[in-house]
Amino acid sequence: MQNRFIASLIVVAIAAAVVTAVVTVRLTRPGRAAAATAARTVDGKPDFSGIWQVLNEAHWDLQAHEARPGAVTQRGVYPYDYAQVPAAPVLALGAAGGVPGSVGVVEGDGQIPYTPEAAAIKKENAEHWIDRDPELKCYLPGIPRAMYMPYPFQIVQGTNKIQMAFAFTSTARTIHLDQVEAPPDDTYMGHSVGRWEGDTLVVDVTGFNGKNWFDRAGNFHSDALHLVERFTPI
Repeated sequence: MQNRFIASLIVVAIAAAVVTAVVTVRLTRPGRAAAATAARTVDGKPDFSGIWQVLNEAHWDLQAHEARPGAVTQRGVYPYDYAQVPAAPVLALGAAGGVPGSVGVVEGDGQIPYTPEAAAIKKENAEHWIDRDPELKCYLPGIPRAMYMPYPFQIVQGTNKIQMAFAFTSTARTIHLDQVEAPPDDTYMGHSVGRWEGDTLVVDVTGFNGKNWFDRAGNFHSDALHLVERFTPI
């Protein structure tokens, strides 16, 4: 059995109106047998240090969705007529470009409760995914997206800081457990401030620049995003 923890993500302020969605993802630590007692740091807190990876389909779409062929493998097929035939080496990927189906990670009915205006933008994002997705431009993925991309990441935990190093674009993240002033400018990764509630690490993330997406399906947020993550060993 692998060591693992659950991160519950509360997403607020999508586009112009304030809405709330709760997203739960499960992260595993590959190759590590579960110990009878969870490892702890010198100050007695659960030790999340190690290599982690999410095993779900949130990277493609947070919401419930059917499996479908890759949007860039055929012209004029489901889901969008905008799709174009790429260069031969990309086309040769075949099924590797497909999107696996999923019940989604949004609690409730599996759908983000967008306002009508935000839903229209999301649809437009999806139709122009190839041109608009920040991931395809190799921009910093932002939080929470970096946490459930299909690549491993490393956590190094101290008493005052928790550092995360991601494989994608060599992204780094710091969770501040001490009193640190927020930076003057908004960023892709936001500003993360953590606290402990028993054995659960609660992280408030604000200070986003509003240029990130949640996934490859065009789900997005504004610069008013307030993200709350809860990391609990299970």
